[in-house]
Amino acid sequence: MHTTLCEELGIEFPIFAFSHCRDVVAAVSNAGGFGMLGAVGFSADQLRVELDWLDEHVVGGYGVDIV
Repeated sequence: MHTTLCEELGIEFPIFAFSHCRDVVAAVSNAGGFGMLGAVGFSADQLRVELDWLDEHVVGGYGVDIV
C-alpha cells in the first residue's frame, strides 16, 4: 500500500514505530517504514550517542520525538 504520506516521507510502507530503542527505530526504517526515536528520557550526551549510532545504521531517514 503506497500512500501520499509514503511519498512525502520517502518510505515504502505506511508503517511507523515509536520506540526508545534505537535498534527498533533502525530496523523499521531499514525495512521501508519510518522509525521514530522517543528521546525525551535521554540526556543531551546520551541523545548524541543514540543519534550518531542511528546515522551510521539507518539507510534513509528516521524521526526524533522530543515532545
